Amino acid sequence: MRKGIHKPLQLSCFIILSIAILFFSSNVFASSGQTVDLKVAKGDTLSNICEKYLESTPNSPASSKWRQIAKINRLKNPDMIHPEQVLKIPMELLKGTPLDGEVSFLKNDAKVQKKDGDDWVSLCLGDKIIQGSTIKTEGNSFLEITFVDGSAIFFKPNTTIGITTLQKKGLFAIIHDLYLWAGRTITSIKSATGIDSRFQIKTPSAVATARGTQFRLSFDEKASTRTEVLEGNVSVKAMDKVVEVKQGEGTLVEKDGMPVQPIKLLAPPEIKDYKTIYKDLPLSIEFDWIEKAAGIRAILSKDPQGKDVILEDTIKPKGSFVVSDIADGLYYLMGSSIDEKGLEGLSARPAPIKLRANPLPPIIQTKEKEVEFIGKSAEFGWLKVKDAVKYHVQVALDEDFTRIVEEQKDHGTQSYKTGVLDYNTYYFRVSSIAEDGYQGGWSHKITFRLIPPPPVPQLEKPQMDKTSISMRWRDLGDGITYRFQMSDDETFKTVLIDERLQKPETTIQRPKDIGTYYVRTSSIDKKGRESDFSFPQSFEIERGFPYMQIGIIGTLGVLLMLLF
Repeated sequence: MRKGIHKPLQLSCFIILSIAILFFSSNVFASSGQTVDLKVAKGDTLSNICEKYLESTPNSPASSKWRQIAKINRLKNPDMIHPEQVLKIPMELLKGTPLDGEVSFLKNDAKVQKKDGDDWVSLCLGDKIIQGSTIKTEGNSFLEITFVDGSAIFFKPNTTIGITTLQKKGLFAIIHDLYLWAGRTITSIKSATGIDSRFQIKTPSAVATARGTQFRLSFDEKASTRTEVLEGNVSVKAMDKVVEVKQGEGTLVEKDGMPVQPIKLLAPPEIKDYKTIYKDLPLSIEFDWIEKAAGIRAILSKDPQGKDVILEDTIKPKGSFVVSDIADGLYYLMGSSIDEKGLEGLSARPAPIKLRANPLPPIIQTKEKEVEFIGKSAEFGWLKVKDAVKYHVQVALDEDFTRIVEEQKDHGTQSYKTGVLDYNTYYFRVSSIAEDGYQGGWSHKITFRLIPPPPVPQLEKPQMDKTSISMRWRDLGDGITYRFQMSDDETFKTVLIDERLQKPETTIQRPKDIGTYYVRTSSIDKKGRESDFSFPQSFEIERGFPYMQIGIIGTLGVLLMLLF
């Protein structure tokens, strides 16, 4: 080092650090960027100025940086500095005072390792984050760290990031150097706060540097880095190439590659068929697709800032955003389009999603969504619904329920029987109504058909002899079977014979006991649907007579038989 550099520092004449921060349009933090002004005191040298005010590392001692300071200030003779002379010192070279961040939002579990080799410790709201820490979120965890300048970084699930440097430089600047090992972050850097904040986030494949802006940064398993700028500008550097990414643009850096030229981010998608209130679970929402979109990232959150996330999902074309098993309440839905390079577009404004699914739709007690009823009416039952005091019932001719044929808005029981309807196809649904009059969502609709029963087979006149009776009825065609019954009472409470027959005929033994007997038949079609029974016919068995008589045999008939 040249003679004169190491002059003793006079304690009475300290350097006065006063200064004004100069804002440059470039976002690259370099020696030509932000500086502070140092006024030289009597006895100062470049060497002791560097030792007192500049950052020192084992590989780069502060005193060795005098040549750099001389070059920046264009000093022809580094030994020739004089009191009251003003030197410009790059902010990045100044000594930093370590600062702490603070956990300002936490959902589920996030961990911190304060230095290499330490155990991972679960974080709590309000915990301090110190320089040198490594932080990770796992599973469905979300974390926000806020810094003293009001800037913040928001961690998405499965993100690991190291806080390399967190320092205050001089009087007016705060430096945040971070290393994103994996995952996705959203960085919000406050501007116009009186303190200049610089964020530099490195990944294994790129470096992003910014001031006074909001941007997303992600690093994936293929070692690709994506940067999307929502506000302000960000400089992205990789393989010695720097690109300036403006608001509404993004860039991609693939492994061992250079940043692609900034690409305009896709516009946010609109919610299709947006409702002021949603009544059904699972919640299923579709979006209108933006041209060139390869996917949509949808986030449902309890807050409009998108921190308290209920569900985040990436939707493929023609897909829906589906959320199951959430409580009634107010939520916010945000969607952003993703292009073919994986760059996430601008986010839509948070759309309020008000969910009131309770009381739940009734569960109709039928296993089939399409049922048939024989006759001109149908009956349905459903399980009791918690918090429901009555039900709204509809029967329609169309599945959109625009052609209503029956409706009850204050039905009080858990079953419903239709009135007499024509043979046709109909649709049935029911919804629950709470005590305050709020009507929940509709049940799934049941398609039902009213069909006429199979024809009733009428008995022909029986053929009889001393031991048996043969009975026949009209053949109703292929696939039809028959049911034959005999009873000793007209109401058929006691059935003596109950047969399923393939043919329209049967032969029975003559009853041994005297008395009046009754017979009837029905038909059964291929689907197992049974007709009504025929009108009962009767016959009487009397003791001592060789023949059985059909119907009611009067006294006159007996005398005639004896005469002949």
